[in-house]
Amino acid sequence: MPRNRQEVPREQRIEALLLVAEEQFLARGFAATSVAEIARAAGIEPGSVYWYFRSKDDAFAAVLNRLLDGETARIGALRGLAATKLFTALDSVEQRRTLHPCVAERAPHSPAVLAYHERLHAWLRDLAADTVVDLVPAYDREMAAEAVVAAIEGALANPVPVRPASALVRYLLSALAGTPVTT
Repeated sequence: MPRNRQEVPREQRIEALLLVAEEQFLARGFAATSVAEIARAAGIEPGSVYWYFRSKDDAFAAVLNRLLDGETARIGALRGLAATKLFTALDSVEQRRTLHPCVAERAPHSPAVLAYHERLHAWLRDLAADTVVDLVPAYDREMAAEAVVAAIEGALANPVPVRPASALVRYLLSALAGTPVTT
């Protein structure tokens, strides 16, 4: 076992820091989480965080990208209907609902958070595009996929939803298809 952190490979130190930052952001939200609190929970000096991340926004984006990497791999490996993949992705995104308003708030001010948001949006758009292939005519597919993503974005922006994003998307897809959408 290493005697000090310098003997631990940088990638392992970053991974440990990301795990702590994820816990803090999920428990407290972006605004209520400070870099000092992340450092304290990780057992390092507050200034040390900046050796790994230029800012709190960069740490936030790194956490979000790490989560998205895991979900894209997991959902990409699923077999079955495109709708199943889309709704599995929505269930995953819904579990971190509290972070999405923070993403919308920080994206205009942070290139790192904006890049994450664009990446998430593209992934959801691809899943939606795959889902609508069998539901709507070819000439409507692009618009249908964008409508699905807009419904997702709108649902996630609401901090106190009446219904989960998946319920809204299921309704929208069923309306577009003229028949109930099942997974």
